[in-house]
Amino acid sequence: MKKLSYLCVIIVALVSCQQGKIDRMQATQDSLAQAAVEKDSAIINFVSVMTEIQENLDSIKQMEDIVRIESAKVGEGGRTDKDQILSDIAAIHELMRQNKELINKLQKQLGSSNAKVAELQRAIVVLRKQVEQKDAEVASLKTEMEKLHLDMAGMTSRMEEMAAESKLKDEALMDKTNTIDAQTIALNTAYYAFGSQKELIENDLVEKDGGFLGIGKRLKMKEQFNSDYFTEVDIRDLARIELNARKAKLVTNHPADSYHFEGEDMAEALVIDNPVEFWRSSKFLIIVVN
Repeated sequence: MKKLSYLCVIIVALVSCQQGKIDRMQATQDSLAQAAVEKDSAIINFVSVMTEIQENLDSIKQMEDIVRIESAKVGEGGRTDKDQILSDIAAIHELMRQNKELINKLQKQLGSSNAKVAELQRAIVVLRKQVEQKDAEVASLKTEMEKLHLDMAGMTSRMEEMAAESKLKDEALMDKTNTIDAQTIALNTAYYAFGSQKELIENDLVEKDGGFLGIGKRLKMKEQFNSDYFTEVDIRDLARIELNARKAKLVTNHPADSYHFEGEDMAEALVIDNPVEFWRSSKFLIIVVN
């Protein structure tokens, strides 16, 4: 009976010892499971943040390409929206700021987590270097844009100066052209009138001059004549003047070999054979007809 009691005590002790081992094993397993959960959670959170950072970097790359394309248009003299370029650069800076905040947040989470994952730490270092490199690229891009805008401002100022100079030259050329045109018109403008002796005298175009006691007087053009009675013409277009008179004679002086009267029995028309010579001595022509 006593041996049985000892046996029972031994069995109870063994069972109790085994239960302790089981409890310790369970605790260890629970701890490992908890660590695995924390590790998985950290990895999931890391992947999520890493994906967001990578998407931001991709967006920055696309926006950089757009800014460079638009800036190239400006450099080539094309039309583009400078405000849009500046807005895109501001958006790039905002994405860069978000990336830095996400990396700092992820670093703090891993630092306070019980799950020490070396791979995640190394990945964060790589991401931080990528963001720093991109930050440097964006700074360089900003400098390029600022220089471009300064260059464009200088170019715009120079173009305005050139436009002003060109306008002055055009105005000067226009003045010269107008002067030349006016001179050309003046050089080629002449005036003629014809009529009977009585008509010409009554309209203050001619007067009698010379002679003795009223004999041998001839007609001459008055110094103060009535200009309204003349017809203005362009000598380049005037080749003949229709008269349809019995007789005709020039009062004003013109070379005899530079013109002739047309018609056999009457003076049908005055034909100007050499306009340059005909109008050289006088731009006024008076013809007295009968």
